[in-house]
Amino acid sequence: MVAELPRITREALERLTYQKYGDSPTIRSYTKWKLFEENSPLRLPTEAKAGEVPVEGHVTFSGSEARFNLPNGVELTEGTLGLSQPEESRILGFHFYALKKAYGLRIRGDLTEPLVIVSHLSEKAFVSHHLSIEVENARVPVIIYDMAEEGAKSLVVELKARNAEIELLTIGKHKALSHYLLRASLTGESRVRAFSAIHGGVMSHHREDYSLEGKESELLLRGIPIGIGSAVDYLTNVLQYGEGSRSETKVHGFSYKNGWTVHRGTAKVFERAKGSSSVVVSEVTIMDEGSLGVSVPMLEVDTGEIENAAHSSSVRQFDEDALFYLRARGLDREEAMSLFVHGIGEALSEHLERLRSKARSATAELVEELL
Repeated sequence: MVAELPRITREALERLTYQKYGDSPTIRSYTKWKLFEENSPLRLPTEAKAGEVPVEGHVTFSGSEARFNLPNGVELTEGTLGLSQPEESRILGFHFYALKKAYGLRIRGDLTEPLVIVSHLSEKAFVSHHLSIEVENARVPVIIYDMAEEGAKSLVVELKARNAEIELLTIGKHKALSHYLLRASLTGESRVRAFSAIHGGVMSHHREDYSLEGKESELLLRGIPIGIGSAVDYLTNVLQYGEGSRSETKVHGFSYKNGWTVHRGTAKVFERAKGSSSVVVSEVTIMDEGSLGVSVPMLEVDTGEIENAAHSSSVRQFDEDALFYLRARGLDREEAMSLFVHGIGEALSEHLERLRSKARSATAELVEELL
């Protein structure tokens, strides 16, 4: 059921902070919020013309315009699912302050082809896009393209899955400022397999929140954030309420050419989630001197009846021995680095079925563009 579009006044917006302790395992923020302040909807226009979108979508947001070419079995609605509110943080306050209209999709049957969603901005403005998706008793593959070329763009995707199987591929290609929030609720015996490949822009704040509420609900989440002469702060948060639920988060990020790549991953297993399993693996590879890599995983378990619980963290320099080995076989430094990142991307996408080849090609395209 969709809700009315939340609104926030300028006065209420001024009282909000960007980040609270509950948003992250650390109080410190790794997003350069000053850049969003300088390019906020209080300073920039909140409307923009549609630009030339390089990807064809069933749902296409470009500037302030929205276009729909929905496949059979997908119903268009308006409003939100109420999973996000403007009072949560200043960036969400900005999102709802600038938002003109929110759209929703209802899916009640299997989709044979991926549902493609595109969010795009190519003008100096602050523009918000908001899409809610409800999937029930269906198998659905979804691809989200998140592209910010100029200005500052905010995209919020709300997802409610009930007895559904969803493959979700998110491809972030940014040059400018971007804010992305995916907030998902899994009820019944829902299963989500997700993969995110993100090229940070001037500053990219990418956050994914999953709530596993159904008994034996499952999440397999993989991510590959890349900051090459750019910055990305990638947050993953998993809350497990359902008995026998299972989550596994694995992220491997890369920073290069004064890049800034951060992964902060949390998982919390609540007391009633007995017999559950929860894993968070966070790695960042720093490809050269002068780049920044940060890995902050956190796991909290409130029940003593746990099947498996583990977390690990690693921040390391690129393996110069491996580089020497590859260069001895005729590859230059950047070709060797590209091959290494491709290999990680292939390993991280193994859990996908219908979208595996698309995830691998998307990772390859990002690496080729950047290196």
